[in-house]
Amino acid sequence: MSRENADLVLRGYQAFVAGDLDAVGELLDPDVEWHGLEGEDSGASREAIGAILAERFEEDYKVELERCVAKGDEVLVSLRATRVEKDPLDDRPLQSRRRFTIGRYCAVVTVHDQRVVRVQEYPHVPAALEALGVDEAHL
Repeated sequence: MSRENADLVLRGYQAFVAGDLDAVGELLDPDVEWHGLEGEDSGASREAIGAILAERFEEDYKVELERCVAKGDEVLVSLRATRVEKDPLDDRPLQSRRRFTIGRYCAVVTVHDQRVVRVQEYPHVPAALEALGVDEAHL
């Protein structure tokens, strides 16, 4: 089952990168739970999660998958997001002053019956691997 669950999460990632947010939404269980770094359920509905993902997509980040590790019903996913931010005070088309933004995202996604039922965010990969019960040395 681990491989099928990893494939489902990868399909969701690919759909997000392609901007197919309807396909991402179809992978979410109607009662999906989304837990932030503090561990509390955000209480967001599937529709609200879809709106948040749409906002993230519109922010024009380049999102790259760094890791996808499956164990049973759980899949660790680690992403890196980058983008160039232009200087808002400089209206020249070829700006010389730009900022580069790099962010990382890590979560353990729980899959049941081919639907994402829970997402638990983690501050970094080692914490997610520990929660998953996987020793990085065995990867």
